[in-house]
Amino acid sequence: MYYTAKSPSLQRLDSAQGKWVTYQLRLKNLTHTDIALRAGCSRPTVSNVLAGRTSSSKVYIVLCDILGYDSIGDLLTSSKRRAA
Repeated sequence: MYYTAKSPSLQRLDSAQGKWVTYQLRLKNLTHTDIALRAGCSRPTVSNVLAGRTSSSKVYIVLCDILGYDSIGDLLTSSKRRAA
C-alpha cells in the first residue's frame, strides 16, 4: 500500500531527512547503488532523491520496503520527526 494524499512528486525529502535515511541505509550496509538496482533507476537519481533535489516514487517504494514503512507518507513523516 504505497499511496499518499499528496502526489509523491510534490513531496521531497529535505537535507536533514535525506541524511537520516542515508544513515538508516548505512546501518543496513546498503548503498545508493543497491537502492538504484532495486528501484530500476540510476545511482544519481537515488542521490538526488536523498538530497531533496527531486522525487521518485520508485525510489520511495524501495526505501519503504527496506526501512519497514507502509507508505511514502509514513517514511516522509517519520524521517521529518527523527531528523529534527
